[in-house]
Amino acid sequence: MELIINDRIRNRKIAFFNDFTLALKFDSVGSAFSFSFYFNPDNPEHKEVMCIGHYHLCTVTHNGETLLTGFILSQDFTSSPVRQMVSISGYSLPGVLEDCEIPTKIYPLQSDGLSLRQIAQKLIQPFNLKLKVDSSVSSLVDASFKTSTASESQNIKSYISELASQKNVVISHDEYGNLLFTKAKTNQKPILDFNIANGGIPGTTMKLSYNGQQMHSHITVQKQADADGGNAGEYTIRNPFVIGTVYRPKTISQSSGDDNDTEKAAKTALASELKNIKLTITTDRWVVDNKILKPNNIITVTNPEIYLFKKSNWFIESIDYKGDQNINTAVLNCVLPCVYDGSTPDYLWKGINLH
Repeated sequence: MELIINDRIRNRKIAFFNDFTLALKFDSVGSAFSFSFYFNPDNPEHKEVMCIGHYHLCTVTHNGETLLTGFILSQDFTSSPVRQMVSISGYSLPGVLEDCEIPTKIYPLQSDGLSLRQIAQKLIQPFNLKLKVDSSVSSLVDASFKTSTASESQNIKSYISELASQKNVVISHDEYGNLLFTKAKTNQKPILDFNIANGGIPGTTMKLSYNGQQMHSHITVQKQADADGGNAGEYTIRNPFVIGTVYRPKTISQSSGDDNDTEKAAKTALASELKNIKLTITTDRWVVDNKILKPNNIITVTNPEIYLFKKSNWFIESIDYKGDQNINTAVLNCVLPCVYDGSTPDYLWKGINLH
């Protein structure tokens, strides 16, 4: 990895560092990073780079490829008889949207007849952020809401995500620090096949988790009729990962959009619940076939030891990279593709002979 910190005067490269971590996330406004290095208080270069409260710009690259553009947020200095490293951490530029509420200078909080694109651009403008919209969702992003109202205490990311979820649009960010509206690339060719029968990839462990407490058999979304005559709406969707003999209902109130968006909201709520089926893969490498592993890709997995008896597709939602002078590791956090692509989910273990 290479780190370049811009103190708004010039770029300064951090050449020697240790304990590097990077968490690239697809379904998030920001990815986080941290690293440590030996700080020399007599070195003017070090003093410029480490200025507290300056929120310096930082770029993380790997073999010339930009992975993240963000801010330095925090520094931890330690003085002791044994020389200690300084710990530095930060996140992608749009991460600020998760820490801040809507500025009062751009009130009112209610938006009438504006599209998701227009609302987002208005909210991020004070932070000098740019919005990118993938062509696959441009029509959804440009469809207007009849009315929508944010809360004074709601952070900006939460409000934008609330609106985007009703349009089945993913709010993310790109490597250059732009806010991104997109959808998951679940139809692409798998980048890796993890098959324990074939030996798999050396240095790899897997874990499959199902959190039944957070799952519901029936999810109902309700929308009340508007005071100005807007229609009420209700839609119930069935969760195939809760068997038919189990009854665990959940009801959600739709706060924005019209009755035509109620079915979309229900499907989005089910997709959110299906994130409770998680596959975690830890491997001893960042790079496969000369390319660094990244989120928003598909892999296939066959491993009876974790109850995956037949090959299944998994979507890489995020990757945690860790490295020091001895070893690099990557943790792939995966969910089912139906969490993101709007497809009707199928019970993963359908047709498996358990006897």
